[in-house]
Amino acid sequence: MRNNNMQETPEVATGQSSLASPYTDKRGYAKRWAVSTRTIDNLIAAGMPRLKIGARRVRLCVAECDEWMTQQFRVSSRRAAKGVQ
Repeated sequence: MRNNNMQETPEVATGQSSLASPYTDKRGYAKRWAVSTRTIDNLIAAGMPRLKIGARRVRLCVAECDEWMTQQFRVSSRRAAKGVQ
């Protein structure tokens, strides 16, 4: 007997696992970078892209935030700075 309250998604019906969501919350992004949620709050205040939902909820697009982090905190090699190959 099938439970009518639970709707099957296409992934469940075909047996495929769903892809991870491209969005996460502050706690999830903090865990990804091994920092505190306070650090994420500070990064958002500094201009990290975010999607604000209502008065309190914030979602972060992982790809956009990773790109922003790379642009803001670009690390260069000492060899490249000196022109050494």
